[in-house]
Amino acid sequence: MAIATIASQQAITASPVAAATAAMIGLFAEKGMSQWGLPQILMICVPATLTGVVAAAIVSMFVGKDLRDDAAYQERLRSGQIPAPQSAGERPPLKPAAQLSAFLFLAGVALVVLFGFFPELRRLPGAKSPLGMPIVIEIVMMAVAAIMLMLTRVNVDEVPKTATLRAGVVAVIGIFGLAWLGDSFIAAHKDVIVPAIGHWAEAAPWTFAFGLFFASVLLYSQAATTRALMPLGIALGIPPQFLIAMFPSVNGYFFIPTYGSLIAAINFDLSGTTKIGKYVLNHSFMIPGLVATSVAVTSGLLLARLMF
Repeated sequence: MAIATIASQQAITASPVAAATAAMIGLFAEKGMSQWGLPQILMICVPATLTGVVAAAIVSMFVGKDLRDDAAYQERLRSGQIPAPQSAGERPPLKPAAQLSAFLFLAGVALVVLFGFFPELRRLPGAKSPLGMPIVIEIVMMAVAAIMLMLTRVNVDEVPKTATLRAGVVAVIGIFGLAWLGDSFIAAHKDVIVPAIGHWAEAAPWTFAFGLFFASVLLYSQAATTRALMPLGIALGIPPQFLIAMFPSVNGYFFIPTYGSLIAAINFDLSGTTKIGKYVLNHSFMIPGLVATSVAVTSGLLLARLMF
């Protein structure tokens, strides 16, 4: 179950890009702009997001203390709360099944991304519409977990005792609870939120990126944010290349530190330096996330102006 839980969380993190991209392509096709497809999206988004990630990595090098200078970490190390770091040669060798399970997991992620890009692969015989991506993710990753258990012969009794299971369960509770809350909030106030974002964009089209960002904070879904607000951007007359450039701003669900992969990362960090701050929003992911998103959108807008 731990394998299924964590695998599902990692796939949920990896697959929204594919689902949101597919939603973007479908939206352009519906509006008669079929000339804007995957190649154009990748031409802008890949270099823009890569630039954002590099910028966030550079900024992160200057945030916080090195572990040797971190008094809190050194105290935990001295008290035995966390294990002392080991060199690669001192670590126990991985079990033979570790490599196989890693390849199986990567195969599951690849399948999820494939299903996200090609919705027709998710259509059941006689069905009017494809299966939703959340259902597909659950089916694929639970199947991968079952195959892992059969081929690697893991001791199932040990699974509930692992830190991975605890982190996964906390992540599942966090993402489901906040996702429902955000979706309910948006649904109840959509008639107020969407026109407000529209008024911003009418006055200054570049502010539409802020609307996408804060909507994604509440919706916890790149694809849902794309489907909900991108039609508004088209209706406001924002050129498609600039909507593509703003596409990275739908990744705002790091803002409130309750997304599954964020909680899992906090639990996996034995040093204890990845954490949620005293004021909740001053967490370890805030500065890198804001830098990556803002630089990616800015780079994308520049590329869109130069290329189209």
